[in-house]
Amino acid sequence: MGNALFAAALSLVLAGLGHVFLGLWRGLWFAMPSLFLLYTYWTGLWDQDMTMAVFLSLGIFAAFDAFSFARRGYGIV
Repeated sequence: MGNALFAAALSLVLAGLGHVFLGLWRGLWFAMPSLFLLYTYWTGLWDQDMTMAVFLSLGIFAAFDAFSFARRGYGIV
């Protein structure tokens, strides 16, 4: 249970980090759009409120997926 909670917490910081912690390459599919969203937030390319909402939504989804992988061996998707 400890690894599952830690993986979920890492994914809340940056989507995909929890998966990488669990040794899953799948985390890169979450991390790349997350890093792109952070870039657009810092540079102001898009509306910052909308960008942060999408970034947080992706993080929450990735946290649930990482938690599911750690507990059951397969994710949400």
